[in-house]
Amino acid sequence: MEMEAMMAESLARIFRADGPLAEAQPDSVAQGAFDIGARKTEEAEAPEKAPGGGREIEMETKAYVLAYDLPSEYRSDYYKPAQDREAENHIKAKEAMRLIRAVRIKATARLYSVGLPASNSVIVVPTRHVERARKVMEEVKALYAELSTKLKEMGFPGLPEPLIVLIPQVQVQVVSWASLVERELARKLDKAIEELAKKMEELGELEAKKAKSMKYRLKAQLKELKAVEEMAKELGIDIAGKAELLSSMLLEAIETLEEVEES
Repeated sequence: MEMEAMMAESLARIFRADGPLAEAQPDSVAQGAFDIGARKTEEAEAPEKAPGGGREIEMETKAYVLAYDLPSEYRSDYYKPAQDREAENHIKAKEAMRLIRAVRIKATARLYSVGLPASNSVIVVPTRHVERARKVMEEVKALYAELSTKLKEMGFPGLPEPLIVLIPQVQVQVVSWASLVERELARKLDKAIEELAKKMEELGELEAKKAKSMKYRLKAQLKELKAVEEMAKELGIDIAGKAELLSSMLLEAIETLEEVEES
């Protein structure tokens, strides 16, 4: 479980799950998924009759869409006193915001570990990962339940339960989602390549201790990148070119860091 969590966090770093609040909020794509979630679940799980009214045609689930809306640290109960230095609970409110943000980032990282992002708040989950996705959904809800208890002990209201839905998708739907995933992966892989290129210019100047720490992080990212490429293949998405480039850069950076450690 510890290794799984580390890999999830490394994937979140690649896809910037620790980014600004806007990146963690439900977008229009996610909202659409929430609005039609129950209906789509029924349609995908129920057999459909052929136009002639005879035999039933089973609509086979080819993937799942996981849409989520996680409570944020910018709720007025915490944000207002945290911004008001004169407020009696100013220090506690700042700590509450820090705790909520930490849980939001951890929860997002866990959700990202089971599929590939189609937008800021929508993840496409290959069928072989669906049981793990359900388990992770429960883990995320438990994280927020524990957080709400802490907040109440600090004198603040608890948070609402995170909204997370897992919606079965048939082949024609998967094709549409895959195009969004491909676009999102391309954008984020480009960004990861650009950021790593900048870091590589400074690797030779790192101290041995920092070089060792960064080496382990990059190795975790390399392992997770391979998992991302495998999931992409399951959804019919080819990211081999960009993945190969990022992989070669990661290997080069790791080799440089090992040289720094030895020197």
